Amino acid sequence: MNAAPQFASRPRPIVAGFVAIGLALAVVPSWAVLGGDVGSVQTDQSRMRALRTVTRAPSGASVHEIRLADGSSIRQSVNARGIVYAVAWSTRLKPDFAQMLGRYAVEFDAGVADKARAQGLKRSATIDHDDLVVQSGGRLNAFVGRAWLKSQLPPDVNPDEIR
Repeated sequence: MNAAPQFASRPRPIVAGFVAIGLALAVVPSWAVLGGDVGSVQTDQSRMRALRTVTRAPSGASVHEIRLADGSSIRQSVNARGIVYAVAWSTRLKPDFAQMLGRYAVEFDAGVADKARAQGLKRSATIDHDDLVVQSGGRLNAFVGRAWLKSQLPPDVNPDEIR
């Protein structure tokens, strides 16, 4: 009777190395996430193959608008310290909130889950919890919304101006 070959149960160093690199790359955000830095805005433009315009305020803040070929736009507001303090969108597809909100996505998901328990049709959500505010709504091929961090909002910016 021939026995089946036995394989070692310990991982090979090369395979373990590739797994570690893959996990490290998986957590790198590909969007200029809320609370992230301005450097990722340029990455977004390249990744989406989109046009980007920048509007600067005297205070040092700026708004980076990325326009896609289908007419969708994402506006990322950056304060004078280079932190993305607000994101606004008008897109054909529902945004990936986990990527866009980064570490604040869990807070958003919890707020949406609470509101989902209420009866009725839900086409919009407004979450105002601690530092995070998110207003989102939409229907087929038309999603709009905005999110901002109260603590990062420049003093000369009114939240109503985030569009």
